[in-house]
Amino acid sequence: MTQIDIALADIPEGVPHQPDGAKVILIRTGDDVTALAHLCPHYGLPLAKGVVRDGTLICAFHHACFNARTGRQIQPPGHADLRRYTVTQKDGRVIVDIPDTDLHLAPDHARLGLNPERIVIVGAGAAGNTCAKTLREMGFEGIIQMISPDGLPLDRTMLSKAVLSGSRTPDDAILTDADTLADLDVTLVSGQAVAIEPGQVVMADGGRHAFDKLLIAPGGRPNRPDLPGVDLPGVHTLRSGADAAAISQATETTGSAVLIGGGFIGLEGALSLAKRGLSVTVAMREQVPLARILGERLGRIIQDEHEAKGITFVPGASLTSVTGKDNATGVTLETGETIDADLVLLAMGVTPATDAIDGLRTQDDGGVVTGPGLSVPGLSGVYVAGDCAVAPTPFGTARIEHWRVACQHGRNAALAMLGQGVPLDIPFFWTALGRQYRYLGYAEDWDEIEFDGDPTGPFLARYIKDGQVRAAVTAGRDADLAALHLEMLAAGGPIPA
Repeated sequence: MTQIDIALADIPEGVPHQPDGAKVILIRTGDDVTALAHLCPHYGLPLAKGVVRDGTLICAFHHACFNARTGRQIQPPGHADLRRYTVTQKDGRVIVDIPDTDLHLAPDHARLGLNPERIVIVGAGAAGNTCAKTLREMGFEGIIQMISPDGLPLDRTMLSKAVLSGSRTPDDAILTDADTLADLDVTLVSGQAVAIEPGQVVMADGGRHAFDKLLIAPGGRPNRPDLPGVDLPGVHTLRSGADAAAISQATETTGSAVLIGGGFIGLEGALSLAKRGLSVTVAMREQVPLARILGERLGRIIQDEHEAKGITFVPGASLTSVTGKDNATGVTLETGETIDADLVLLAMGVTPATDAIDGLRTQDDGGVVTGPGLSVPGLSGVYVAGDCAVAPTPFGTARIEHWRVACQHGRNAALAMLGQGVPLDIPFFWTALGRQYRYLGYAEDWDEIEFDGDPTGPFLARYIKDGQVRAAVTAGRDADLAALHLEMLAAGGPIPA
């Protein structure tokens, strides 16, 4: 047991305050003080760097949100509540007793009971995993089956970063282990769903699973163009733990890699492979990486940061073939240029993995239009979440391929299945591109980008359209972006510029 004794006057109001060396944060509102665990349950990062507003505590790093009075988690990522400690006050002093226990609490949850209702979840990624857990936390006692061709739920954000760089293993990326699924009475079904019929999911092996409600969240499938040589050994895509393991193993016997694609996965993967000592080239169609999403100025800075680590860029490049006979030895581009490499990583975006599921009406890109609560119009009891969902947001209807958004979709779909209100949220993602870049909101285009600070150092950029801030990006100004997130939540979406 540890005891903290601090003057009330020494606790600033409205911010998460961590006394020197103490494993606690204190949140003061007037004379009232709440004491909570000091680390976020997602990746164990300090909540003292977070922001408090209107009773919500937000982690500055990955924007998990908590009730600032109870410690209850109310927004992903992560899936645990903050432990709350007993606070007493006497003679202007605040005394907190901190027992030697876990910092975080698994939320109370129901288990399988007498409820005959059956919910089937197709996909065990961020959306499917969050949906299953939320259903139990909200008291659902019916049958939950989670169908997955890839095994246990994974934190795919780790694959292109920590796993590919060698600092973590694929097993470290498991979101929910088998014991936890068993404790939740969630049945993991191995296999591929191939069709949706009224009240039934049809499997590739001919099996059928009845449902009263269904969540379709199979995620995205990495694009693999129909070009000569793309099926050679040594050509990889990255989606599963097995993919990451295969690439990691390949790095032990190769000295060079070429990545096709200048998006987030390609750039993260390039850095990770460079950390392993490989000579890395990125061939991309764009002239400047990520310019369409972040703007040309930031894109050039990100390219400069990669080049400073020895990574070579080939812009304006389209793949025409992979060279090699028994194994990949490089690639040929539309210009006729060849790049020699023993490892080829195709990072050419993803397509919603809905084409393998008959019975869904999809858009040209494979997305499924959803209505309130991510329900599918015309399919009673069917919901879609994650990369496949064309979903309403405070910024307009959009299909957003980001991990935290998929977590939020899973939670919202579960609440909608149970007839409960679906909370507002603002899209947010992060990426490790040498620096940690964090993106809030959603802007397909913009009238101007307003920079606060030199973007080669700590900065906050606001993406302005029609007089509104529709998105913001930072590196090194995490608390400012977290505060902006809470401001957008309070406003219900974009805020005045």
